[in-house]
Amino acid sequence: MKLLDHLGVPYSDNTDDYTTDCPFCGKENKLSMSKQDGHVYQCWSCKERGNAITFMRHWYSSLPELTKAQAVKFCQKKTGVDMHVLRREGVRCEETDTDSLYWFPVHNREGNIIALHKYVLSTNIAYASPKPWNCSVLGLANMADEDTIWIAEGHADYLILRHLKNKHSARFDVLGSCGSSFSGNYLHLLEGKHVVLLFDNDDAGRSGVKSVAKRIKASGHSVASLKHIDWSRMVLSSFSEIPEKFDLRDLFNEMVKS
Repeated sequence: MKLLDHLGVPYSDNTDDYTTDCPFCGKENKLSMSKQDGHVYQCWSCKERGNAITFMRHWYSSLPELTKAQAVKFCQKKTGVDMHVLRREGVRCEETDTDSLYWFPVHNREGNIIALHKYVLSTNIAYASPKPWNCSVLGLANMADEDTIWIAEGHADYLILRHLKNKHSARFDVLGSCGSSFSGNYLHLLEGKHVVLLFDNDDAGRSGVKSVAKRIKASGHSVASLKHIDWSRMVLSSFSEIPEKFDLRDLFNEMVKS
């Protein structure tokens, strides 16, 4: 079952449902989760019931708060990210025998968790929760309806922007696209806004800029302006030209050094 696999929850695959230990009362093999859309579950011991979203929210809430050591470990891997931003964003860490898994809660505009993203420290790979719980836009709950929206590519770049916004009380909203695109389900948030795309300096980032512009036009939504960072025109003393795959976090670290 993709959601349970994503969370790392062991289960048994039966004919009509999945069976796992109940995270609410702790009884073994007492929670049954339907294979049908929505994945409604019920514990046959404590009678707790809900759907995949409520299960995911409870599972996240059971994780301990991020420790300083865990935050430091993440920031050593992703240089430039501020450890306090990790805490403010609600990132939590699950330690295994062989790895550290960082969980990013993805909220809707009302502040409710609608997806969980998993970042595996050893492989440096982030995974979105499976469909249909795979919202790939970070920062929705923090939007303040500013006239300008900056969109970063990926979790680390998003965290850099959140840090800069908090530090300087900047008058722009920050969103993160978990990949070199932007979900069509949320294009309406860009209506009438000045949009700045801060995608990576690689083929995926360049294609992503074109894709977002094309889909905004096709969707019928109208933005006040659409700009993107043009890495080919940027000049940094450290490089004769900006390296391939250079990103916002790299730029931030270069500016800090200078």
